[in-house]
Amino acid sequence: MVVESAAGTGVSTSAEDPAAATLAKACTVLRKCGYTAVAELAERKASTELQVQSIVVVGEVKRGKSSLVNALVAERNASPVDVASSTSATIHLAPPAPGRVPGTVELLFPGQPRTVDRSELADWVSTSGARVVDRGTETLPTGAVVTTRADTFGGAVVVDTPGVGGLDPSHAQLAMRTAQRACVLVVTCDATTPLTAPEMEFLRDATATVDSVVVAVTKTDKNLRRWRPIVDENRRLLQKHLRRPIPVVGVSSLRAVEAAERTDPETRAAGEESSGIAELRRHIRARLALGENLPTVDGLRTALEGLRKVHAAFAEDLAIAQNSAAVLPELTAERDRLQELKDHSGQWEHYLGRDLTLARQSALTYLDEQLEQIRESWTNRINKSGVQVLRRNPQHFTAQIESELRVAMAATVQRFLDQTRAAVTPLFGSDVQWEEIQSRTLGGLDPQLRTGQVASKSQGLLDPSILTMGMIGTSMLGAVIGVGAVAGVVWVGVNLGYKALRSGKTNLLTWLRETLGTARTSTARLLEAALSTARPEVVIRYREHLVATIAQVQQRITDAKEAARLDEATREQTVKRLSTNVRAVTATIAEVENLIGRLSATTEGRSDT
Repeated sequence: MVVESAAGTGVSTSAEDPAAATLAKACTVLRKCGYTAVAELAERKASTELQVQSIVVVGEVKRGKSSLVNALVAERNASPVDVASSTSATIHLAPPAPGRVPGTVELLFPGQPRTVDRSELADWVSTSGARVVDRGTETLPTGAVVTTRADTFGGAVVVDTPGVGGLDPSHAQLAMRTAQRACVLVVTCDATTPLTAPEMEFLRDATATVDSVVVAVTKTDKNLRRWRPIVDENRRLLQKHLRRPIPVVGVSSLRAVEAAERTDPETRAAGEESSGIAELRRHIRARLALGENLPTVDGLRTALEGLRKVHAAFAEDLAIAQNSAAVLPELTAERDRLQELKDHSGQWEHYLGRDLTLARQSALTYLDEQLEQIRESWTNRINKSGVQVLRRNPQHFTAQIESELRVAMAATVQRFLDQTRAAVTPLFGSDVQWEEIQSRTLGGLDPQLRTGQVASKSQGLLDPSILTMGMIGTSMLGAVIGVGAVAGVVWVGVNLGYKALRSGKTNLLTWLRETLGTARTSTARLLEAALSTARPEVVIRYREHLVATIAQVQQRITDAKEAARLDEATREQTVKRLSTNVRAVTATIAEVENLIGRLSATTEGRSDT
């Protein structure tokens, strides 16, 4: 077999999408050389259909945050706006998609969401909402999904964070980008004064974890003379204190929404341009585009791993053809080593069981540390603030503690998976088997479980920092990432906090302790189930891997013996063919490495421009 060059693969090398062409070329080589599973995994990872994009809007109280959100999606009152109240739950504004009807609202209640009319949204998610202030309301949603009438950002979800908490550090975590995520953090301030100290401190912390940040100066229509100097001063302050250029855009949300309602396209475009919303959208879209490279880079890295194995195989074949006598002893020793592993499976199975048990224990220790931090933090907060303060906004309180619990549980599961991966991958020398083992392990825990990715752009509408845990989704959310059963338990426990709030501090502290205990027990059971599924998966696959590898080595021994009997002309022809293959694969590896370097540099560098 001869590995063809790019010209001979039939793969398009159009300059319009060099990344796709390079990945296709690499996958063609992998398939020709029998690495079909690696090629398929690389293509799956590179698929942008799995990528979730979001724009997270944050800001201090009364900075016009919800009005800006409505301007961004070009829809009046998509997120409730009222001078007398503010949102107390996270609102996700998702574009239309199959299963999501424009204008509908789904409230995120414990166990499952509930669809309501758009006119009822403010009653459930604002501090002065009728349902929120009604003491007869047993449970309140900790979030809502609003389906907008238009797709302003190519499938991206706009997230309106609760206004009652001001600039909460968790809002920056909400915008944290993960391996399959493109996210922009929009920080709002208004045109009455330059950035305040709390706003600057938040931006300093946020830019440490979020690559793409934009500052929007709102209410320019109310400060016609002052807003431009304020924008200039904010740019200067950001450059001075953060030492990186961050876009600062002046916006009139009022004029932007009015412009969006105009029927004449030219008049609408002119109005959006003069309002500043068009410029803000351009900055956001540019930064969302940066994240589109992330899946491609991930796919290319997987293909690169496979190409290196192909290169090693060809190099070994070449060494056999050139000097079979020298290679034969090494191959024989490798075959004997693998056979011994196969014959003494009890030993490596014992070590595997030990490593997986240690991974589970390490994860539980980590969980205990996180839950203790949550307990201390909220105990101090309850004692310091008093129940009366928390009762003023139970919805925000509940949403915060729910988020902290789910983040701790998700991080615990991820810690177990990471340590299990570290123990398993060296057995196979590849991530391909691990991907399948992880999928089977998590898939066996709950029918709706997904790992690290989402199945469509209609999903992933929850906190992106909890990519391994989620909630039980229905019509609008679909199968959201996560372990629905566990999340459902925590949601029920958290919402019982409304009753505890009404019963006094002692009951509230008791509820907190019991809820943390529920989270610990649920996660421990989850890890035990994961361990029970993962261990046999690894054992069975490794046994099969040993048998297949022994067969491959035996074939090479046979090839080496046959090569020793070849005449000189045939040997030279074989060496020439294998040398051609080695050079072709080496060139493809170099191309993939260079492209990964360029795309990674683009993602890291352009975010600061």
